[in-house]
Amino acid sequence: MDNKEIKIRKKPNFKRQNFLLDKLKDSWRKPKGLHSKLRLKKRGKGKRPKIGYGNAKKIRGMIKNKNYVYIRNVNELENVKQPILISSNTGLKKKLEIAKKAEELKLSIINTDVKNLLEKLSKKNEKKAEKKPKEKQAEDKKTETKEDKEKKLKEERKKVLEKGL
Repeated sequence: MDNKEIKIRKKPNFKRQNFLLDKLKDSWRKPKGLHSKLRLKKRGKGKRPKIGYGNAKKIRGMIKNKNYVYIRNVNELENVKQPILISSNTGLKKKLEIAKKAEELKLSIINTDVKNLLEKLSKKNEKKAEKKPKEKQAEDKKTETKEDKEKKLKEERKKVLEKGL
């Protein structure tokens, strides 16, 4: 047993009893009906979760067969030598700081791809930079339009006066 590689076994999809009904979600619920075939464990009526589907203790809790360290901020990166998992609650700024620090320490991040994250941020920054000049141009146009309107009004008044004389 020790010589073999321990692999994560795939578990069957445990669907609730009436999973075909649209109003019910697929998530598992214990069957409770009096004549329920699933509750009575009849063959061919679906799998039920039980203890035998569990994985080996050595693998339990691993992601991609790796032990990891759960991190919420940059300070927790000290003395870490395992792959890291960044908390989903951390914001973008902290994620970036953690990612940069992890690159310096040559640590792999399990739940985020650092390159894609940086690319997305650079694209967002470019879009913001493009929007700012457009907004300024729009403000300039507004001021120009007021001046233009005043000039047009004066010219129209002059034309009306000339036609009247």
